[in-house]
This record gives sequence, C-alpha cells and structure tokens, in this order.
Amino acid sequence: MKNQRAWRTAITALSALAVAGWAAAGALAADPVRVGYLIPLSGTAAASIGQEMSKATHLAVKHINAAGGIRSMGGAQLQLVEVDTRGDPKVGITEAERLITVEKVPVIIGAFQSNVTFPATAVAEKYQVPWLVDLAAKADITERGFKYVFRPTQIPSSGNADSSVDFVVWAGEKSGRKPKTAAVIYENTDWGQDLAKTMRTRFKELGIEVVLDESYAPNSPNLRPLVLKLKGAKPDVISVTSYTGDAIQLQKLISQMQVDAMAVVGSAAGHVDRTFVPTVGVKGTDYTFTTNGWAGYESAVTTPFAKRFWDDYVAEHKTEPTELGVTAYADVWILKDALERAGKAEPQAIRDALAQTVMKGNDVTKLLGYDIAFDEKNQNTLKRFVVQQIVDGKYYTVWPPQLTPAGFEMTWPVPAWSERK
Repeated sequence: MKNQRAWRTAITALSALAVAGWAAAGALAADPVRVGYLIPLSGTAAASIGQEMSKATHLAVKHINAAGGIRSMGGAQLQLVEVDTRGDPKVGITEAERLITVEKVPVIIGAFQSNVTFPATAVAEKYQVPWLVDLAAKADITERGFKYVFRPTQIPSSGNADSSVDFVVWAGEKSGRKPKTAAVIYENTDWGQDLAKTMRTRFKELGIEVVLDESYAPNSPNLRPLVLKLKGAKPDVISVTSYTGDAIQLQKLISQMQVDAMAVVGSAAGHVDRTFVPTVGVKGTDYTFTTNGWAGYESAVTTPFAKRFWDDYVAEHKTEPTELGVTAYADVWILKDALERAGKAEPQAIRDALAQTVMKGNDVTKLLGYDIAFDEKNQNTLKRFVVQQIVDGKYYTVWPPQLTPAGFEMTWPVPAWSERK
C-alpha cells in the first residue's frame, strides 16, 4: 500500500514536472514577431541619419525583448528584418515586396526618405500589410486613402515649413527687425519640393519677397555656384532644406564665403544630424537656426523610461541621440503597444490595433513631447515642430518661447560673419 502511494506520488510529481516543462517549452517556442525595417544605411546623403535611427531601433527591440517581449503573444520576441534602401526608391519597392512575400513579415517600419517611402508603402497597401512611417514627410503618403499606412511620429512637410515661417515672423516681431526678403534653398526630392512649396506660398502671403528660389540634386559634389547666387541675392532670411551631406557642404560654404543674413533656418534632417556641428565646426554653425521634431534633452528626458533609453544609447554608441534616434526608438514602442492589443502577429489584426491607437501622457509620448492619435487618414495630427538655435555647438529651443531653457537668450538678427570672434 505504501509502495502504491509512493508510486502515485512519484507519478503525480513527474506529471507536474512534465506539464511545467511543456508550459516552459511553449513559452520558449512562441514564434517571434518578425518586423520588416527599411532604412538608408549607405549610398545617400541620409546614410548617417539612417545609421542613427537603426541603432535606436535595435535598442528598442533589445529593451522590449528583455522586458518580456509581447506578453499577449506568450512573450514573443521582436525580430528585426532590416534592409538598407541605399536611398533608392527601386530598392525600397523591391525589398518591401520581398519582406512581405518571402520573409513573411506582418508589419513594416520605415523608410525615412519620402522618395522611398511613398512608392514602397503602395506595395504594403497592395498586400494589405500595415506600415508604420517613421519620419518621411511627403504629404501624399497619408493623402491617398490608404488603410494600412500609419504615420505617428511625423506630419506632412507643410507642418515643418509652417513652423519655420511662423518662427521667422515671431522673431521679427519680437526683435523689431522684420525680414523683407527670403531665399528658399532645397533639394529636388519629394520632401524638399513639398517644403519649398509651402515656404514660397507662406512668404508671399506675408509680403516677404522670395529673391532666390533654387533647388539642387541630392549629394551634389559642388554647391559653390548655388551659394554664389545666394550671396548675390542678399536675402534677409535663408531657408535650407537638406539631408546631412548637403547641409554640411552648404553651411561650410555660407561660412567660408561669409553670406550674411538675419538668419539661416534649416528644416531639421541634416541640420539636426549629430555630425552636422562636428563636421562644419562650432564657429561655422554658430547662431544657425533649425526646426526640430524634438525639443531636446532638458524638455523630454524626464522619466526613468527616457533616461534608460538615453543612457543605454550613449553607453553603447559613445554619442548622444538626436530627434532622429528618439523618434526611431519611440516608433518601435508604438508598434509594441499595437501588437499587445492585436494579440497575434497577423497583418489585419495589427492594422486594426494601430487604427485604434491613442497614447497620451505615457512614457513614450513624454519622450517624444507630443501625444499620438490617428485621424481618418491615419495621420497623427498632434505632433508639432520646435525651432532651435545652435550656440557653441549646442541646440537650444527658442520657439515656442515657453520651451526655451531658463537663462538662454535667442540672437536675432545674427551677427555678420566679419563681426564674429
């Protein structure tokens, strides 16, 4: 009898162990959620931007997986399937189709550049696979009636341009030195053309004459002739819309050729790239203005969540992230929120969850500096741009004025090059 009881006890114990083992095996065997990721890592002026965004994206995946993955899917881990677009729309289109039909990803993030994102998202729409647009700003990306394309962390280029023009008007009124003329310099891509269109329209409405309206090809080897035209036009305000390589070349030439103006105002992108100041030099970038989709460390790194991101990024890459890295990191967390609510790694379920996204006042939105909710076009209309001034190699938010760090005073108009030390 005792032997039978011992036998039954042993069987029960073994059964319990087996069940626990099966449960553990099931948890370990949860299929990963494969996330397609298109980003320019080489072959384009935006490569350094893409590299920063890629680093931040990988860090987000690392943090999410370490915290238990997607809990509603049994702890499924995120698995990034990354593709270098090289800034080529044809590559974007081909790779988007491959990610969907061969890699079988149920969702895609990317692809930073509007000229790549615009045609590639049409592929995702065709296959009914959701796409989370990161920083591509071409207005038409969310103006086509697509159901599977969402843009949570960017607004159309017009919003960037509006912020720039609104700032110029505010600065002129505040200082009593209102600009009368402007130059609009931009790369001839979808993004640059969209911004320029809004710029010239707004300047005209405000009675500011556009004395130079000039585009250029991305990665131009020699922009000196353009800067000579700029110097001859003598505008009060210079608007520059460029990715990193061109922004650096233009700013170096403006400095070397001493092109004076009340202000040079960049349109984020190259002007907020982490290599912009070190490559041009502190003196060459002093007093330059730029729009930015992020208000900066002092305003946004205020929670343990944000600090962990910041500290881990700096520790791993030995440099501080910019708006570009912050946005890329946040986009993965926005996707995680949708995946938790979807409960399964299926395109339609993810799409439906994304459409219902409302994120307000949480760790992610505090890091970004704005809330997230989609309108009928799957566009987040709650994002805003700030304007910053670079002084001694650091970026200070100057507009809206309530975000200006205590003790900092904006300089407008900026000193002539000959008057700078």
